[in-house]
Order: sequence, then structure tokens, then C-alpha cells
Amino acid sequence: MSDQTTGTAPLLRLRDVTRTFGDGTIALDGVSVDVRAGEVVAIVGPSGSGKSTLLNILGLLDTPTEGTVILADTDVGALGDGARSDLRSRDLAFVFQRAHLLSSLSVEENVRLGIEYSPDHGDAHARAIDALRRCGLDDKAAAQARTLSGGEMQRVAIARALVRRARLWLADEPTGNLDTVQSVAIIDELRNHARQAGAALIVVTHEPEIAARLDRTITLRDGRIVCDTGTCLAPVVAASPTRRPRGHGGLARAIRTSTTMLRARTPGSRAGVVATALAVALAVTALGLSQSASAQVTSMFDAQRVAQVTASLSRNADPIDATQIRLDEVRGFPGVTGAELWLQHQQVPLNVGNLAATTADVVETTKTPDKTTGSTIVWAAGAGPELGPGDAILGTGLARRIGLGPIDAGAEVTVAGQRLRVVGLMESTRSGTAAGNAFVAAGSVAALPGSRNATLYVTTAPGAARQVAERLAPLADPFRQTVMEIDPVLGAEAFAGALTESVGASLQVLAVVAAFAGLGTVVFVNLLGITSRTAELGVRRAFGAKRLETAAMVASECAARSFTGAIIGLVVGLTAILAVTITARWEPVLDLRLLAVPLLGALVFGLVGAIAPAIHAARVEPADAVRS
Repeated sequence: MSDQTTGTAPLLRLRDVTRTFGDGTIALDGVSVDVRAGEVVAIVGPSGSGKSTLLNILGLLDTPTEGTVILADTDVGALGDGARSDLRSRDLAFVFQRAHLLSSLSVEENVRLGIEYSPDHGDAHARAIDALRRCGLDDKAAAQARTLSGGEMQRVAIARALVRRARLWLADEPTGNLDTVQSVAIIDELRNHARQAGAALIVVTHEPEIAARLDRTITLRDGRIVCDTGTCLAPVVAASPTRRPRGHGGLARAIRTSTTMLRARTPGSRAGVVATALAVALAVTALGLSQSASAQVTSMFDAQRVAQVTASLSRNADPIDATQIRLDEVRGFPGVTGAELWLQHQQVPLNVGNLAATTADVVETTKTPDKTTGSTIVWAAGAGPELGPGDAILGTGLARRIGLGPIDAGAEVTVAGQRLRVVGLMESTRSGTAAGNAFVAAGSVAALPGSRNATLYVTTAPGAARQVAERLAPLADPFRQTVMEIDPVLGAEAFAGALTESVGASLQVLAVVAAFAGLGTVVFVNLLGITSRTAELGVRRAFGAKRLETAAMVASECAARSFTGAIIGLVVGLTAILAVTITARWEPVLDLRLLAVPLLGALVFGLVGAIAPAIHAARVEPADAVRS
């Protein structure tokens, strides 16, 4: 419709506007229309005629492929995205086809979102309550939006538009979820409020009775205006709202808004906190346990490995005479806590019952193997705890190899032609090679040939091993009847370092893996959460939020979640360290540098975890988002 001779310039002017989508669909084709302040216009037409597309262009949510859009003497086509956001924040109000309320916020907070980005957002509480009163929902102000019915949600969306002081009101099927009585009341309220503010109201509707209540009807078909009932009657015009500059403080507003959204528990917020907390907790636990484990390894070496002396005895000609090895002298030396002599016989015939004979290594012991050699023996019922003549103890590997049945069933073996009763199974020893051996008391098997090889095992008090090793040869074999080779006795500092470094490195690798896994989870959760909020971001953009503001809001939320999760993770990690060390009876080692882990985690997770969601938020196009 061309300019009317009413003495007022159009508030909104479209000339030859065409909108073509990427797939070649022409939604609008050469549309020209003027709308003056105070006019109340209905846009009708069949589905697919271009009504919503026209409304999006009128609301600066979309840009035409061709043509000119002028709002309040401003050529919108020459403006960038930020300037269009400024115009939306100042001059436009929306009621979308769907309510797009934030379900975890209160009704009042949803209404106040309508002026969050307006330059005149003062008295937000009073204005929100007044808008709700106009829609008959002032008693629902404190209720959560998710508790409302569909019709109530749409009325809240209308209140969200009523709270604004805009020049142009745009409503896309605003009464779609309301009954006839409510629809008429809401349309009348929208019309009256727009007229009082001197604003134009444009309503897209499928309902003829709604269109009939408005002053002017524009009919679209196939993207073109086929009918316009515009009249030359001058509309009722109030004083136009004063143009207000856009307020500053976008970053502060983004941070303030993110605080509200964190409290509202937006999708993914809890998952983001939990993911960060788990990653930091695992990292703190792994690093803390690496320090405690390293200290424990050193302590164990001090108490165990450096308290052991092992000597190999051999003779080239005559067999070793066990009675000539002075074990009593060794046991009586200061610092010695135990001594055992094992005489080794290799490839001795052995069989079970009438089965074909095999061979096995046989060890003659001067006393029943015990803690001196770290031996663990499972005794048969009624046997033990001493290995006597006629008895044999088999290593578990040898027992499996010969198919020995349960030892409490009177099992017997024949060793070097002599039948022996199996009284126990050797499960472990200090040497680590006894699983395939048979053990008999020294001198109890007459047919055993003399042994030319023996091993002397000695245990000492912590710190005495080196002194004992230096004196062992003259103590055990003063006449040098054997060639004695004593294994070097190294202090914990000689070999514990490599092991502690290995343990520490392994746990540190676990910490790094946990951190990266947590970071990946945080990024995924944050991105998934922000994707589910596309409609919310579209509403914010429609009400004037700039791309940078939505990105800053999302980044602030991610950073806050990361910091919260990091603190929780630190507490959980320290608790886990104490629990493990107390259970294992370790001495906990808590390095104050562990406190840097959550701080670093919050920084890295907050920055890296916010990149993808912030980019997604900045790229949201309001016209597409509000249709979702």
C-alpha cells in the first residue's frame, strides 16, 4: 500500500521486498507496504503464503534478498547485525507462535526477559507485574513457568511483549493456544496497549474473527499481497516514544544474565558441573596418590627389600654338607631375624601312584619354609605346621602339572623312589621360582644325590642388611667349604627411586587422561546444552541481544560451572586421597600445589569448554531459532 494522505509519515515502509531461500523457494515476491504508528494490521493467508517470513522481515529478524525496509526513517538494509539488534531492543516487541518460555525461571523472570536488553529497563519488577495483571496472570508471578498450561504460557509471552515500550508490535499467531473468549480479550488488550503507546500492531493470524477485530487486513498468497483493506481514516496516534540510545554494559548484563540462568539450572548445567568435578577429582586423586604411593614405596623398601640378604652356595666336587653351614651362628648375629638354607636338586624322578614318572626340581630344607623366605603354605587337613620325614610340600605349579587331586584326600607322591605324603601346597615364596618345586626335609629322602648348589636366605631388622651381608660368609661358612656369592644389598635410594618415579608417572598419566576425558565431556555437555537452548537464544536475540552478548552470557555460564565443578572436584579428590591412604594404612602426603589443580582446571575447562557453545550462541539466527 502506498503512502496515505493522512499527514503522518509511515513508521514502517517496505518497497519491492523479495525473500528467496537457499533451496530456491521464493517466500516473498515484490512486497510493498506502509504501516503507520498506531495502525492495527492483520496479515492473513493460507499456509506457505509467506506470512511468517514477512513478519520476520518486519521485525528485523531476517533480511530481504532484494528490496528496501525503512523503519522510523532508518534504512535497515544498510545496517549491520549489531545496529539491527539495537533497533529491536529499542523499537520492537514480539509475541511468537510458540511461547518459548524458560521453564526453570519464574513467570515474572520470563516477563522481565522482554526488557532485559532494552535501554529503558528500569522499574522492571513493577512493569512485569503490571503486564501480568493486564493478562490476568499477576497471581502467577512467582510460579515456575513449567507449571503453567499451554494457554497460560502464551499469555505470559504476550505479557513479555506488553512490558516493552516499543513502536512496533509484532505477533505471530498469538492466540493459537487460547479459547475464543481469551483470544478476543488478548487481541483487544494488545490493540489497546499499542494504541496507548502510539505503536503499530501487526498480527499474523489464521482466525477470521481475530482479523475482523483489527483495523486493516493484508492478505498474502504465494508471497504476494493480493488484498489490502487499508483505509484513509487517520489512525489514533499518541505521542511517539522518544528514541532512546542503547544502554551500555553489555558484558555486565551478560554476566548478570548468566547468573540467573545458572540458578535456573538450564539444560546441561548440572551435567557440566558433574563432568568438571569428576575430571578434577580424578586428577587430584591420581596426583595425590602418586605422592603418597611414592612415599609408601620408599617406606616399604626400607622395611622389606633392604631387610633381606640372599647368598648362593656352590661346590665343584663334593656335595654341600648342610650340617657344616652354621645357621645358628647366622641366626644369632645382631640384627638377623631369620635364616633358611635350601639345597637344590634338579630333575629328580617323581610320580603319582602308578602313573608314568616325570621329573621335578626338589628342595631340601633345614626347616619348614616360613616368613624368612616369604613362603605361603596351604596345609592339608591335620597336617603342619612342620615339614617332617616322609612329608612333601609341592609347589602349586607342580601339583597342577602332575594332576594331583585334593591334598586332604591322602595324596602321595614318589620322589627318587621314596613314597611321601603330600602335606601342603606352596603358593608363594621370596624367590618366586618355587611353584614348580617339591620341598622335603633335609636328609629325609635317602636316594637323593648330594646337592652342589644351595641358597641361604636371611632376613634382618631394617637397616641391618648391609652389615649382615658383610659378615655372612665368615659366619655361615668360616672354613670356606663352599663358594659363596652374596647378592648386593642396595639401599632404598638405589632402586626405589626408579619405581617411585614409575608409580608416580603412571598415576600422573592417569591424571592427564582423566583431565582430557573430562574436558571432552565438558565441551560435549556444554555444546549439547546450548543446542537445546536455541529457541531461548533466538528470543534473546529478537529482544535485542547482540551476538557478542549471547556469546559472553554462554561463556560466563560455562566458566561458572567449571569453577563450581573444580571446587567440588577438589573436595572429592582430597576426600578420596584420605580414604585410600587411611584404608591402606599409608601416610597421606598432601602437597599444597594440588590446590592449583582446580584453579587450572577451572581456567582450562572454562575457556576451552566455552569456545564451541559461545560460537554456537553467537551464530544463532533469531528468525530460525524462534521457529524451532
